[in-house]
Amino acid sequence: MKNHNHILFSIQIVFIFSFMACSEPASEENTLYISIAPDDYPTLSFQDFTVEEMIRLETTEDNLMGMDLRVKFSENFIAVMDENKTDKLHLFDRKGSYLSAIAQVGEGPGTIRSLRDFEFGKGEEVLVLSPIADKANVYKISKDGNLSEAFELAYSANSFIRLEGGGFLFQGGYNLPFVTHRVIQTDAEGNIQHRYLENDYENVMLPMMERNFFPSDKGVFMLEIFNPNFYLYKADSLTQVLHADFGTYDLPSNFWEVDLMDSFGEINENGFATFKGVFQQGNLMVIDIVAQKGRSMSKHILFKKDQNIYKLKADRDDDMVFFYPIGINKKEQVLFLTYRSILEKHAQEYPEIFSLDGLPEGDFDYPVILHVALKENL
Repeated sequence: MKNHNHILFSIQIVFIFSFMACSEPASEENTLYISIAPDDYPTLSFQDFTVEEMIRLETTEDNLMGMDLRVKFSENFIAVMDENKTDKLHLFDRKGSYLSAIAQVGEGPGTIRSLRDFEFGKGEEVLVLSPIADKANVYKISKDGNLSEAFELAYSANSFIRLEGGGFLFQGGYNLPFVTHRVIQTDAEGNIQHRYLENDYENVMLPMMERNFFPSDKGVFMLEIFNPNFYLYKADSLTQVLHADFGTYDLPSNFWEVDLMDSFGEINENGFATFKGVFQQGNLMVIDIVAQKGRSMSKHILFKKDQNIYKLKADRDDDMVFFYPIGINKKEQVLFLTYRSILEKHAQEYPEIFSLDGLPEGDFDYPVILHVALKENL
């Protein structure tokens, strides 16, 4: 019997104190303002996209994964972490053939204590972030699984990114006294060079499982859950470049003035929105926004092409083939993550857009990475 992998959906909820600080004041003329009102931008449909390429991620009983996947690319490899498990990192080649599981979490030799994030290094070894209490370790792992410590960092980091100059950015969240600044920059050996976004939150903070850094040809974008602003790191500066008006999904004005548990119950009942990702290449930017109300989850995915902005609206349980953007390639094609079972459904309804060619049936449902181009007339 065919065993379909159970597709998991979640949004990692944390409670944070929304005190916004920036290394440099943002000027209004340099800040992009967006909204997610019902009639804010022209709405895209399937007919506005062309699927240029599909990459099947080979799946066996050893690497079953859900839909909340963190996916990163090197020239020759694709690395994938299931954000609902974070017990190992799966390595594929660029054609989607499965290579191995690395960065195993455990207590024995050759394992790491925790896995929160990963990056490709210069030699295409994989760098993994493993925080414990008020410190974090960065390890190097070869494609064959050989593990060595790169450095220990005196900072409780939740996510990181390798910079082209050889250093790193780390994000630590709101957990005082371990985190006095939400973002730090280090050199290649983990020595702290700069600190950004001072942390004034004094209560105990749960760790968050979110991707904070997104590379682009403009610099590195940084976002945080519940923060309606995101930032651009460039030339040792972290500057606010976008502010979102989430409308009815904005946090209530008294959210941070009452008990946090009461506040969370209120926003969950009334609905709230937060950034999930931002991707940019050339003249195209994609902003991934999650809106949640009770158990209902939807997406407002904004496409900024030149000076025009378009919106793709998708509910969690409907039209999910374009629900999870994971990047933009150098051809300015948007990469979406979906599953074969979802494509099969849409191929029946939209055969002129979606095809199952090259996507064989198997014992398990499996992820598929779509390379999607916007129609030129947009």
